[in-house]
Amino acid sequence: MRFLPVLFMIHAFASAQTSIHQLLAQGLQQAVAGLAPVPAKDKADILDATATLLAKHITFRPDGTASSYDTSSGRRPVEWQKFVVRHITNQAVTEADRLNGIAKRYLVGFGCDAHRSWDSKTNRWGQWYPIGNVTFPAGIYFDWKNGAWTASESSQLKFFTPGPGPSIAEPKRSGKDTGLPPGMTRDSSK
Repeated sequence: MRFLPVLFMIHAFASAQTSIHQLLAQGLQQAVAGLAPVPAKDKADILDATATLLAKHITFRPDGTASSYDTSSGRRPVEWQKFVVRHITNQAVTEADRLNGIAKRYLVGFGCDAHRSWDSKTNRWGQWYPIGNVTFPAGIYFDWKNGAWTASESSQLKFFTPGPGPSIAEPKRSGKDTGLPPGMTRDSSK
C-alpha cells in the first residue's frame, strides 16, 4: 500500500520533467533560429535600412568617429570611435507575428571601440570608455512586414540627434564652395 503513493510521486515527478523538457525545448527552437545564417540580400537591405535610420540620430565623420547629442537631459555631446554594426542575428517569428504580417525579424547589434561624453560640470570631455554609451541602444530590431523593412525603434533612440562635425553622408564640396559648412555657398556675384 505504501508502494502506490511512491509510484504516483515518481510518475508526477517524471511528468513534470517532461513538461519542463518540452518548455525548454521550445526555447531552444527559438535560440536555434538565431543561429540561422542571414541571407546576403537581407543583410544588404538591413544595413541600408540601418544606415538610413542612424543618419537621423548620428553624424558619421570621415575620420571614422561618430557624434551625437544626447537630449535626454539637456544637450550633451557624445562621441564614438568606430561605431559599427557588430552582428545581424536572425530572430524567431511567432504565430502572433505572422498574423500581424511579419515574415522575418533580425536584431542589428551595435558596437564601438570606445565612447566619451561631454561633462557639463567640468565643461570638457570625459574619459574614453571601451564600451558603447549606456544610454544609446545596443541594437534595433528590423521586421519584414507587409513587403517592407520596418525598424522597431528603441525608446532611447529618440533622444539622440546628429552631432557636430562633417558627415560622410553629405555630398563632397568642390570648387568655390570647398570648405564651407553644409547648406552654405559662396556668393557668385563677386
